[in-house]
Amino acid sequence: MWYLILGLITLIYFIINLILPQYISGIIGSYIIRPILWILLATTVYIVAKQEGKNIWNFNKARHWEIGRNPFEAALLIGGFQISLMIIAGIFFGFGESPYSFTPIGITINIVFVASTLIGTELSRAYFIKKGSLNRKNLTLIIGVVTIFFVMLSIAPSDYTYLLFKDLLPSIKFIGETMIPLLAMNLFACYLAYLGGTKAAIGYMGTLQAFQWFSPILPDLDWGIAALIGTLTPALGFIIIQNSIQLTTPGSRKKRHKTKDPALSWTAIATISVVFVFFSTGFLGVQPTVIYSGSMRPTIDVGDIVIVSKTPSEEIQIGDIIQYRTQNTTLPIVHRVHEIYNKNNTIFFITKGDANDKPDSEPVLSENVMGKVIFDIPKIGWIPIFFKYMISKIITSIQKNKGSDII
Repeated sequence: MWYLILGLITLIYFIINLILPQYISGIIGSYIIRPILWILLATTVYIVAKQEGKNIWNFNKARHWEIGRNPFEAALLIGGFQISLMIIAGIFFGFGESPYSFTPIGITINIVFVASTLIGTELSRAYFIKKGSLNRKNLTLIIGVVTIFFVMLSIAPSDYTYLLFKDLLPSIKFIGETMIPLLAMNLFACYLAYLGGTKAAIGYMGTLQAFQWFSPILPDLDWGIAALIGTLTPALGFIIIQNSIQLTTPGSRKKRHKTKDPALSWTAIATISVVFVFFSTGFLGVQPTVIYSGSMRPTIDVGDIVIVSKTPSEEIQIGDIIQYRTQNTTLPIVHRVHEIYNKNNTIFFITKGDANDKPDSEPVLSENVMGKVIFDIPKIGWIPIFFKYMISKIITSIQKNKGSDII
């Protein structure tokens, strides 16, 4: 019956993201119909699990815990630790008022909204994990697939356009700010659901959502700091739990042989991913840019990746290669500085592509300069160019097929 639950979740996703905003928006759609849909899902999952004899609400696959007394308490502690890190960061970056209502009616409505979504989501997560983990050989695959599925459910259809990489900076920012933290938190929630069922996953995800929805003030963090906390905290939680429990199978009293701890690999991947995002978006002072034009040949060719460093306009000299934006282009331009002049205390740059016969007609204001090229990596950029091309072809094909169905 897993396919029934999968179909119902998919239907709810499309109703919430495509049908309700178009036909039933406002309070009725968001705070009445949506909770009803999630409660319907939770009820369906509970009935199906009951008929299949599966306990998905609360169980314990570990006989010994060093963090809390059970998976639920461990989840609460790690969720609280993540909130503590956010509050500490807020001390340095500041706080802002919550956008949610704190009247008695508003709090009641929000409790129903959050609780229904949380229970429907986590019951489904625990069901899929329980269903798929009957064969321990497929455990890693099942947790990975379920993680990706619930990450996709957390993203609105319109946000997938960021993956087209039409503009590199917003796309990578979306991946770092949204995708990577969602992957980390959902992976950890799936791991908790495997260890302790729905209750354990709710302990972690519910703690974070309760803070987000019901705290009158929230840390006003830079997206990079928020992404770092949202990614590394689940990874640390995974390590802490993995190193503090002894997993057993029913009826087995044999000690398990020490195996390679996947927590270290996951933490390394999470850390590298966050550092890559910081690097890619200029958070560390430098960022890469894929070259799509041949205007700088032979110095820089199509498919190269240039590393751009933030540089004060006063330090840029004739002959430097700079990256800048103009009002007439969507992608940043990488050209060489041909001439520099000062007018009314404003620095202007005349640029020229090495492959062009004449300088660019439009002067570049110093405020539009993004930085100076300090390094060139040949041909590596063909990888994102290829994926961008393939994604755009798939979306174009889908749009054409939709158009052909219209009578």
